[in-house]
Amino acid sequence: MDKQSIASSMATYRDAMVQATVALCAIPSVKGRPEDRAPFGLETRKALEAFLCLGAELGFVPVDLDGYCGYLEWGSEGPITAVLGHLDVVPAVDGWSHDPFTPVVTADRIIARGTADDKGPLVSTLYAMKALKDEGFTPRGRIRLIAGLDEESGSECMRHYTKVAELPAAGFTPDANFPVIYAEKGIAHVKILLKNQPEQPFAQLDGQGQKLVAAVSGQRANMVPARCDLIWQDAQGHVSTEIYTGKAAHASLPWEGHNAIGVALAAAAQRSGAHPMVKLYQALLADDWTGQALGIAGQDSSGPLTLNPGLLKLDQEQGSLILDIRYPASWQVDSILERMSAAVAPFLATVELVSHSAPLAGDPDRPLVQTLMAVYNRLTGASAAPVAIGGGTYARAMPNIVAFGPSFPGEPDVCHQVDESITIEKLLASAAIYREALRELAG
Repeated sequence: MDKQSIASSMATYRDAMVQATVALCAIPSVKGRPEDRAPFGLETRKALEAFLCLGAELGFVPVDLDGYCGYLEWGSEGPITAVLGHLDVVPAVDGWSHDPFTPVVTADRIIARGTADDKGPLVSTLYAMKALKDEGFTPRGRIRLIAGLDEESGSECMRHYTKVAELPAAGFTPDANFPVIYAEKGIAHVKILLKNQPEQPFAQLDGQGQKLVAAVSGQRANMVPARCDLIWQDAQGHVSTEIYTGKAAHASLPWEGHNAIGVALAAAAQRSGAHPMVKLYQALLADDWTGQALGIAGQDSSGPLTLNPGLLKLDQEQGSLILDIRYPASWQVDSILERMSAAVAPFLATVELVSHSAPLAGDPDRPLVQTLMAVYNRLTGASAAPVAIGGGTYARAMPNIVAFGPSFPGEPDVCHQVDESITIEKLLASAAIYREALRELAG
């Protein structure tokens, strides 16, 4: 069955789902300064309140867990079937065709930050629950739709959930791809650090009588940066800024973007007296997302290691570059750090593990995976098998959760990109699949 046919069974809810997605995506829920009962900023708090209000209007019980996260529940007792999604979004970089938080609805899609990652999928799941409720379905136990507020910055929201709330028996997160994701690579954010020292002074005049005194690029390590600024100073102290552009993408798919750091530092490398970080970058990272020159390239059944230089900051005292590394599920992060340390040592640099999320090495034959696979294959007519990905999802947050949709095979990845969007057909089709998945898991 094609996507359009699958979507048709949710056509009754089309207008309501579009309106709900637009309302949520109009809230710029990028992580902000902690406030009272808003540990991730006031905008994330607004998004949670709007989501819980929407769910209450549809007949589900809203619960706010101290502003860290919240959930909508259906049923009063028994085991919990959970769906975990997130309302926080990454920043919107330059290059959008319109204000990223003023959603645009066309004939076939909604365009705004958060439509695909992950507000649209949360709406799909909510209306999957609504459709089941409207047809008179009664869940065995409880269905709980959990909305987090810190998925893009470390998932502190889910750590809070596991401390204060009941864990589910099973469930999924609509924050990846169909069919079912049974394994996820490890995610390490690693800082390469250079400090100014006599052996390699930072400030050196080039052939044009200028020196690179500062550089900045990136907003999050898990995004391919779309802009990099280089600040130059001449012998008279005059300062000028050069702006280099690239194309944003999700860090787990670096080949989908064009890294502005690489563009800028390649240009800087053409000038004599380049900053030591420029030399290191050109030797170990330029045009290579595999980690070959760093000595960390390789793969296992979950796929190859990938890396993304996501954050750059240089001044006249030090230079730091943070890499987002997605490594094979069977590997150990300590080995990666050891090999990187050896690679950067000739440049008088060091490496530091900034953050780490261990791999999710799942079993493709576990009952939860097989149940969801059967639902997907039955509705689509496919004979697909579970897969592994480089992305990190809430499936790592608690036991017996896997990533399940909403992107269909062959669809372009738009998460973290300029003009992020979701087609209305996909919004409805994924809702139809989630409806049947919840029927199986809670039936």
